[in-house]
Amino acid sequence: MLFLLELGGQDGTRSETPDKDHFMRKLLLAAAAVISLGFAAQAQAAPELSARAFQDGMFVPGAASTTTTGNLTILNVSSANFSVLSTLALGYPVLSQPDFDVRTTAVSTGNFATSHTLTFEVTQTGLTSASAGAPLAALVSSFTTNGLIGGGGISSVTLSTYADAGNNAFSRSQLLSSVTYTSGVTNASGALFSNPTLANTLFSETVVISATFTGANAVLNTTSQMTAVPVPEPASLALFGMGLLGMGLIRRRHAG
Repeated sequence: MLFLLELGGQDGTRSETPDKDHFMRKLLLAAAAVISLGFAAQAQAAPELSARAFQDGMFVPGAASTTTTGNLTILNVSSANFSVLSTLALGYPVLSQPDFDVRTTAVSTGNFATSHTLTFEVTQTGLTSASAGAPLAALVSSFTTNGLIGGGGISSVTLSTYADAGNNAFSRSQLLSSVTYTSGVTNASGALFSNPTLANTLFSETVVISATFTGANAVLNTTSQMTAVPVPEPASLALFGMGLLGMGLIRRRHAG
């Protein structure tokens, strides 16, 4: 603790300065401000992209990566029954928060005496919920799937998006949107709206693509996109409601 003292009279005694309490208050406030800035900097760590893949529930070595550049690329990784596993993902700062773009490619190969399930998981953490989630904005998801060749060797594809208010990587705590295709692999979902419950803190988004392959030499490409769409502010809604009320009163007067 810092004390300011000044010399008193000729007898050499010392007395505390009249402004000591005021100075100490300023010092404590400044220290608190520095500490809060440190916590804010820690809380606002750069958003991070991560991806991984599984075949039949088993992690595929080499199919995982993490980056803070906003551009994640995993190319041509192989597993027991897939000769190509690729993931491309874009997030912040390449895209604006909380936009998220995920593209995957899989090519089946090898023995298919039984079906095999492939799962891609891609997540973006450290996003600010000031621009997404109730009540400020809705999160919109859209999905497409395409089979260049061997589409008959793919029996189903499920694409899902999730949000997590705890900012945990790969978390599926809040399902946003999900579609499953079982009749052919050329599909497009259109815009799917959701309004997750998010506090004004950091959160995460996760995309999960799961496909069941029944034969070799089948190619599957998928695209999953997420973006935020603003919803009307409470003040705008109130004005809109007042306008409707006014129109109702006018009609009643005319009717009278």
